[in-house]
Amino acid sequence: MYTNAQKLSTPETRELRKEAGRVLKHLREKAGHSQRSFAAEIGSPVYTFVSQVETGRSRVPPDQIRIWANAYGVDARSFLQMIMRFYDPETFAVLFESEPEIASGAAFPELTEAEAAEMPAAD
Repeated sequence: MYTNAQKLSTPETRELRKEAGRVLKHLREKAGHSQRSFAAEIGSPVYTFVSQVETGRSRVPPDQIRIWANAYGVDARSFLQMIMRFYDPETFAVLFESEPEIASGAAFPELTEAEAAEMPAAD
């Protein structure tokens, strides 16, 4: 049975989930999907699940990593590494502390693209 030791009730966890949601929303939009079309692509009967993930109230289920990655048009391994930073930061740190490009997030241009997309345009 899969359990997640990360408690959603902590402020740090909530913020990490929100950050993950912003990145996932960016990936969805970059892939040209609405929430409804993305839900259909991943086989979800309701698009509101996509909304819950993108707002940080839920997370990509571990058994659906490949499905979501394919729907975004990205490599499943890279996708898992990228979202693991948010969903399981302790395991991420142990696994990738000796790989600076991954540990810093530099290996994932989607992270900086998502951050840039959030910034208001300069006048």
